[in-house]
Amino acid sequence: MIRAIIQWNKIGPLTNGSNLLRNFYTYDSILFPFGVSALCIAMIILLIRSTYGRAFKAIREDEVAAEAMGINLFKHKMMSFIISSFFAGISGALLAMFQTTVQAMAFTAAMTYEILLIVVIGGIGSITGSILAAFLFVACSEWWMRFLDEPMYIGGFQVPFLRTGFRMVVFSIVIMAVVLFWRKGIMGTKEFSWDGIAKFFKDPFGLISRQKGKGEVQRNA
Repeated sequence: MIRAIIQWNKIGPLTNGSNLLRNFYTYDSILFPFGVSALCIAMIILLIRSTYGRAFKAIREDEVAAEAMGINLFKHKMMSFIISSFFAGISGALLAMFQTTVQAMAFTAAMTYEILLIVVIGGIGSITGSILAAFLFVACSEWWMRFLDEPMYIGGFQVPFLRTGFRMVVFSIVIMAVVLFWRKGIMGTKEFSWDGIAKFFKDPFGLISRQKGKGEVQRNA
């Protein structure tokens, strides 16, 4: 609704939203957006570890229990919306600086679904998972699966189905597989840690930990 109002021609001279917005400042170094992103992530981590962050987590898990513990649902939901809008505004500014132009037509409902998919695939309770899922989403949709949109010939035989748009079909199947087999996402509620990586390389399939668990059960028996 907001996008439709901004694109309304009658108020176009006032908002200029129906036309391209130009003349944005650009950054000279690719390190600038990464630095701003790192700063925003650090702020989010500090927020989650604060008392407000714990209240957000409690509301996410069970609203009734959180309200019973004395948490004001309306206040904290409004705070989460405002804080999210603040970081979304920073993201929009970085996008405008990267593209040098912005048009309202680009911000459709499909973008909302893409952001939601990134969060679900990465893990609703994991910042690290969202970062990893964002990279995987862009890499799969823009780099790794681009060849699926182009015709492919093996000898004189043309491989069927490979045409414009087939990339998104395969990508949708991959997303459904992730949602079905990793319902909590790639990271779930876990975060990146060097100790976790070291444990994974030492015991990638959990065989050592399972043997220890069986040994402890036998000793207790």
